[in-house]
Amino acid sequence: VKKKKAQPSDFWCFAGYAGWGPKQLMGELNRKSWYMCATDSQTLLKELANQSAVADPRDAGLDTWELLMTMIGRGETSEESSGDFEDLMLKEWARERLLSVEAGGNAGIRLQPAEVASTNAALVQGETLDDLMKQVKASVKADKVKVGTVLRASAAERSPYLLDNQEYHKSIILMIAEDDNTSVGLILNQPSSKGIEMELVDKETREKREVQVPVRFGGQYAIRGQTPLLWLHYSSTLREAQVGSAVGEEDGIWKCMQDDATSAISAGLAKPSDFLIISGLAVWIKAGKGSYQGMQGEVQRGNFEVVPESKISDVWDTLTSQETLNKMNLIQNLSLGNKAWKAGREKDADKDKVEEAMTGGIGENFDEENDSLVFKSDVRVEKLSDDALRSWVATFLLGAPSLGA
Repeated sequence: VKKKKAQPSDFWCFAGYAGWGPKQLMGELNRKSWYMCATDSQTLLKELANQSAVADPRDAGLDTWELLMTMIGRGETSEESSGDFEDLMLKEWARERLLSVEAGGNAGIRLQPAEVASTNAALVQGETLDDLMKQVKASVKADKVKVGTVLRASAAERSPYLLDNQEYHKSIILMIAEDDNTSVGLILNQPSSKGIEMELVDKETREKREVQVPVRFGGQYAIRGQTPLLWLHYSSTLREAQVGSAVGEEDGIWKCMQDDATSAISAGLAKPSDFLIISGLAVWIKAGKGSYQGMQGEVQRGNFEVVPESKISDVWDTLTSQETLNKMNLIQNLSLGNKAWKAGREKDADKDKVEEAMTGGIGENFDEENDSLVFKSDVRVEKLSDDALRSWVATFLLGAPSLGA
């Protein structure tokens, strides 16, 4: 370039690479995971260079892909999948991983001129007073996090759990342990496809009937050597009868063993639906000292919010309406989980949002600078996050990925 024999645009720069094992790529071609481009490499590279010169990272290369699919006679195939769940998730991945910090992403400082990757002015003006006040408020609430605290995931339109750890999106968490290294909690609002069968006998008629209490996914960790199931209750009657022990405060949620719960039900002190059965733990690491770590750090960063004690009863009542997960009640369980999550909000903290009118944008009447929408679409990021959670639940808790978004 210095010798005037080439232009910067003549070169390609790559960070990382994709690799395949022996015969792996050929196998993927045979399964139609890839299509061969019937063109010479120079023509292809030239076309890609022309596209990349004006490409917006938020588009994730989809416009280029659709063009190439059309060039090889696969235009109809690309149209069928255009704008589907996978495309939208890829765009959000690109926004997070490829878009510069100035433009609202997380890919470092932008080195390109502004006209190459358009920016949202509201995102590049630095922290506002409102942002600072939110941070101060979050720091105060972070100090309230302790064993027995109930939390709910962030109510932000752009969920922090869209791309990773989707199980935490709109989750309800009960903290059960804190030490210098970790915060340990339980996810309460995700029933699995497994349940505990219990036989009930009517005291008057002596008729027997079986009920099933769902086993809930509490997190992806377990404590070696300890019982995998934890029974919880939030009953004043059971507290007075000293069934189990308090997780935190005496008037809060209690934990007990299965034998305790069975005895209480047999004695007529409780119904099976009074209990939540949890399998697994959620863990947050405390990596350093001198700042909020573990769950306190999550609250301080706005990823979780403390549920007011006055709201725990409403949350609990909704959770007990969920059933053992199956293909027929997937949507209903997700809806009840969302209802429980909403019940845990502070008064007027995040009222149901009114749909905003879409403003005209470039090309297809999409508002490209509306950060609440996926780029060049009319799909709200909040809905995409809900769809990602549904796909996670359908895949990992139900074993039926086809029922995902």
